[in-house]
Amino acid sequence: MKKQLKAMLEKKEARKAELGNKSNAATTLEELRSINTELESLNSEIAEMRGLLDSMPEENDNEEMRDQFPNDQPNQRGGSMLNGSKILGSYAFDGAAAANEERAKDLKTKYEKRGADLKNKKAVEFSIDELPELRAVSIGGGSIVTPKHTSNTLNEGFNQVSSLIDTVNAVPLPGGESYEKGFEISVGEGDYTGEEEGAKDAEPDYGYVNINKAKITAYAEITDESAKLPNINYQAAVKNSISKAIRKKISKQIIAGAGGANAVQGIFKAPAEVIPVNSDIALVTIDETTLDKIVFGYGGDEDVEGGAYLILSKLDLAAFAALRSKDGKKVYNIKLDGNKGTISSDSSYSVNFIINSACPSLSAEATAKDTYCMAYGMPMNYELPIFSALTVEESRDYKFKSGQIAYRGSIFVGGSVAAYKGFVRIKKTVAP
Repeated sequence: MKKQLKAMLEKKEARKAELGNKSNAATTLEELRSINTELESLNSEIAEMRGLLDSMPEENDNEEMRDQFPNDQPNQRGGSMLNGSKILGSYAFDGAAAANEERAKDLKTKYEKRGADLKNKKAVEFSIDELPELRAVSIGGGSIVTPKHTSNTLNEGFNQVSSLIDTVNAVPLPGGESYEKGFEISVGEGDYTGEEEGAKDAEPDYGYVNINKAKITAYAEITDESAKLPNINYQAAVKNSISKAIRKKISKQIIAGAGGANAVQGIFKAPAEVIPVNSDIALVTIDETTLDKIVFGYGGDEDVEGGAYLILSKLDLAAFAALRSKDGKKVYNIKLDGNKGTISSDSSYSVNFIINSACPSLSAEATAKDTYCMAYGMPMNYELPIFSALTVEESRDYKFKSGQIAYRGSIFVGGSVAAYKGFVRIKKTVAP
């Protein structure tokens, strides 16, 4: 019985440690409250279990020690003089809970003020640190995707934001106007040298890409019934509607942005000095050799790069899935996780993929020759500088008659491939 109780206690303590880590990463008042509620429940359960353990007979050396301390009894926290570490653990928990509660109060005050400012037609800002989708980190853990929200009156539609925006390299540059990124093109190579000859030149070759800021805006309308929500819920609803629209645009521009003045430069439009045209791969159709051509056509002569992603349309992913061998078996195995996953075969390697609707379909007959349809490479080779916070303003004048509140959000970002041959582009060709 005692062994089982100890095992249960270990699980409870592991969960408490996990919640402590989650509280450090929490960004909303609701998250902190949920974590604190569970922590308080765990603390009570752990204290009770420790008290039970202390009241059970000890074995061998522990029995002798209890003989030396006959008056030692479990205290109100479930610890004792013989088990001081448990007491310390309880106090550590109480300190973390208190810190979380103080942080929750600060967040509540901040969100209350923001909601009130919106209702009073004042512009508000959602900082980069507040918006998971625009955080200043190397975005590989899905932090750019806004958490899903539920509602009693409105069901969310299908996802319209590609996970590509989750994986590129976001760089925080608040107040910046442009961003220059250097990259290595090649390194020199040594050679044999005679006794009195000079050393062979082996200068590395570098390039630079300049990324200018572009203004992206989004306009949304919400029923005036939403203004009756508490301030905290109100500002969250506004942020959610505007930031989704901003993310949707940026995600498509990462692949297809035209570049130039006030425009993000996408992978398909990357400068020739970053992705040379002669590195492109031309394919007639998607067949059993397509993945091999793409994977081995990417990178340098010395390595086959692992961890890269194939960016493609949903129709082309379906074309991979539809391929059958002569005996009727699937050529490729596809594992799905929303709009990303892996493509593999039973006897070969696995390739990551991300669906992006800005990619034309190579398998569609209507797609013209020389159209870029897919890209393959390391998403971190794409730089996405964030030059400002997301600013949102409200107006109740334009749609006053229909009872709609209008919002306009704006943000300054930039974007470009910032590594030599950081991606290989796949374009459609026709059979000779």
